[in-house]
Amino acid sequence: MLSAGFPKPAMFYFSWVSFVPLLYAVQGKTGKQALALGYICGLVHSLTCLFWIYHAIYYYGGFSPAVSSLILLLLCSTMAVYPALFALLAQKCERRPLLFVFGLPFAWVALEWARAFAISGFPWANLGYTQTPLNRLIQIADITGVYGLSWLVVLGNTVIFGFIRNLNRRSGVAVLSACVVCVLLYGFWRCDQISGLQNRTGALNVGVIQGNIAQNQKWDPAFEAETINSYARLSSECVKQEPVPDILVWPESAMPFFYGLDESLSPRVDSIVRQTGKPLLFGSIGVIRVDGKARLLNRAYLLDGRAALVGAYAKQHLVPFGEYVPWSNILFFVRHIAAGSVDFIPGTNPGPLVFEGPPLGVLICYEAIFPQIARETVRRGAQVLMNITNDAWYGDTGGPYQHLEIARWRAIEFRVPLVRAANTGISAMFDATGQECGRLALNTSGFLTCSVHPMSYLSFYAKYGDLFAWFCVFATLCAIIFEIVNVRLIRRMPR
Repeated sequence: MLSAGFPKPAMFYFSWVSFVPLLYAVQGKTGKQALALGYICGLVHSLTCLFWIYHAIYYYGGFSPAVSSLILLLLCSTMAVYPALFALLAQKCERRPLLFVFGLPFAWVALEWARAFAISGFPWANLGYTQTPLNRLIQIADITGVYGLSWLVVLGNTVIFGFIRNLNRRSGVAVLSACVVCVLLYGFWRCDQISGLQNRTGALNVGVIQGNIAQNQKWDPAFEAETINSYARLSSECVKQEPVPDILVWPESAMPFFYGLDESLSPRVDSIVRQTGKPLLFGSIGVIRVDGKARLLNRAYLLDGRAALVGAYAKQHLVPFGEYVPWSNILFFVRHIAAGSVDFIPGTNPGPLVFEGPPLGVLICYEAIFPQIARETVRRGAQVLMNITNDAWYGDTGGPYQHLEIARWRAIEFRVPLVRAANTGISAMFDATGQECGRLALNTSGFLTCSVHPMSYLSFYAKYGDLFAWFCVFATLCAIIFEIVNVRLIRRMPR
């Protein structure tokens, strides 16, 4: 039920009861038994929600089915630790109904927040993301981030379980009802307010090009000319349609060569730009020398309408085992997981790219799942977020759909429009309320032009970040310390 809330199949209503069976199962169990039950729950959830990782590793990593399954299992085994700890805390709170019903939601958010930063961080399947279809409900994200919705959904679970087991029935239902009503009222009011602000700003017409280049062809030199021709044709058609785009956006690594260094292919890109007469943001691989050694950068380049280079952005948060190998001295045997492309180094400049239009904050690929990266570029002046990505790795699985919906939240959190250009899809654009302007379906080629309204408004979340999540961490730690001290005092009391 936890996995069913995410795309696909995106049955968001399951999330409100998904923890009830686990909460029931840990009743009357020992701490070790609760930990084991939570771990099994978390492992099954991770395997069914993140199975698309197997597709990327098996089809494009060159591994056998057995090794690909093992790698997926290792990741999911790590992810399962967090539900296991949640189940343990639920077992410890069994005899404290008030803490059980109202304290566990804080504990879950604290665990999600920890997962977002532990090791390299992987905040992919946060529970709040399941509520994306309820646009008015998720507007509170501009205060709390996705963690506010995770808290609310877990509260729904604990209150429902409490109602079944006669634990704080009246207070639980009253608090949950009040929270849902307040969040919805805020959502309706905020949408109207932000829509009004957008209507008072000038429009930027953005043309997104989706080339739909298969992953097994993308880096094959035999298909370079065909790839460039596809983007040239689609871009030419896009600028002839109404509304005429003010800027064109191609996906991550749209040009599979070293732009600016390849003397035969780089001029062809420049020629396309001059023919369309429109600025172009596109992805390509860059290279620099570090300590005398050539190192790769996953870059986005911005050219003006005359093909002059205006600026470039290098991806800051790299994909472990895809763009670099962590602990490479120990894990040297996995360096071929991304067909040799594991020598990337992270960029260091989070600032937006500036041209004759509004400043553009660039998020490359799964950087869109890290709110802190988007926050930093917005705080530095970005008025539009540009997410260029290549989700061809995931095939026709839930991966591209999950990635799309996570990216949508960055628009809501920071109250700026978000433009998403994906190689094989799903390309889309969202306004500052998360409302979708249009999309290009998965595994199709084409173009999409929408009018977005750049925003320079700083939301509460943009100003203060994960203040709500920090409060949840603090509250959880206080509760744990209180319980430990209380148990020790009881043990010392004379019998």
